[in-house]
Amino acid sequence: MVKIFAFFKGQRIRRLAKIKGPAIVLSNHTSFYDFIYTTAAVYPRRVSYMAAGKMFYDPLLGFFLRMARAFPKCLFQSDPVATLNVFRILRQKGIVSVFPEGQISPIGVTQPISMAIAKLLRKAKVDVYVVRHRGAYLVNPPWSKKNFPGRILTDVERVLTKEQLAGFTDQEVLSAVVECLRFNISDFIESNHFRYRHNDIANLESVLYQCPRCGHEALQNDGRKLICPACGNELSYDRYGHVGGMRIDDLYHAQEAKMREKITTDPAFLLTAPVKLESFRDERLVEVGRGRLTLSKSGYVYEGSLDGKDAVLTFDPKNVPTLPSDLGRNVQIYEGYLIYQFAIEEVTLPTKFVIASEIIHELSLIAPVSPSLPERVK
Repeated sequence: MVKIFAFFKGQRIRRLAKIKGPAIVLSNHTSFYDFIYTTAAVYPRRVSYMAAGKMFYDPLLGFFLRMARAFPKCLFQSDPVATLNVFRILRQKGIVSVFPEGQISPIGVTQPISMAIAKLLRKAKVDVYVVRHRGAYLVNPPWSKKNFPGRILTDVERVLTKEQLAGFTDQEVLSAVVECLRFNISDFIESNHFRYRHNDIANLESVLYQCPRCGHEALQNDGRKLICPACGNELSYDRYGHVGGMRIDDLYHAQEAKMREKITTDPAFLLTAPVKLESFRDERLVEVGRGRLTLSKSGYVYEGSLDGKDAVLTFDPKNVPTLPSDLGRNVQIYEGYLIYQFAIEEVTLPTKFVIASEIIHELSLIAPVSPSLPERVK
C-alpha cells in the first residue's frame, strides 16, 4: 500500500544498489512524507526509523511510527538509548533509517549535518546506503498541508562499505555523508525544468517574511502570492517553486544576511516574544506555562510560569545549534530527555528565532560571551 501511495504521489525510484541488512540508510529530509518515500524505496525490505522523540507523542503519528518499528531520538544532543537501539537492530541484521539533518529543511536545501553521524557509522561497521529524494519539497512543502502534484525522483545507492568505514577517519566519513546528501531544490528545478501544480500557499510567509524590495519583515499571503503591505510588492508563487521569479533559497539567505547584520552590529541585540510553553506530561505534549522567550548573545531565557509556579529557564547558545520549528507555530529546545516547545502567535517570528539562534550559536563558538545567565529554576 505504501509503495502504491508513493507512486500516485509522483515518486519514481531508481535503484542502483540492492540493500542488504545489516545496514544503515541515510536520507535527505525536505517533506513530512519522507518516511513514506523511503519505505517505498527500500521495499520489500523493512526498515526501522530513528525519529524525533516529539513525534511519538502525537496519538496518530506515534501509532504509525510504532507500527513501522521506529524508535525515538532526542534532537541535537547525544542519546545513548537511541544508539543502543540502532546496534540492537543491526545485530538482528535489520536496516536502520536515519535522517542526518535532524529536521525538515524549510527551503529544500540540505541542512548542516553533525559529526555525530560519522561516529555512529564508524562504530556500527555496516554498509551505508543513501536514499535521496528530489522534488519532495515541492510536492509536500513543509510550510503547507496541501499537496502540489509533481514528480519525485528517488535514488538508492550504496555510498560506504564497512571496509571503507574501517579505514576512514570521522572527518572523511562526514565529508562522504555530506556530499552524498547534498541537495538544493532550486538547482534541481533549474536543471530538470519539472513543473508542479498550483495550490494554496498559505503559511509560506512563515518562511519568507522579508520583502526583497524594501526589507519590510511581515509579508501577507492571499493564497497565490506574498504581498508587502509597506511597498505593495507582489510575489507570485509559480509552478517551479519560485517566488516573484526568485529562488526560495536566495530569498531566505537574504533574511539570514539581514539578521546577521543586526546581531553582529548591535551589542544589545534581543529577539523576544510572548509564548506558551509546552512539554511532555503523561505521554502528551501539553501547555505547562506562559511567559516570554528572549534570545540574546548572552543566552536564551524563558521567564514565566511552569506547572503553576514562577520560573526562569536558561539555555546556553553553545549547546543549542538551532531551534527546531513547526513553521509559523513554534520553536523547540531539547535538553536531556525533555522538550521545551515555545508556541508563538506571530507566524513570522518562529523563523526569525531559528535564524537568530543559528547565528548566535555560531558566534558563541568563536567568541564566548561573558555575561552570566540567571540560575535555572528547577
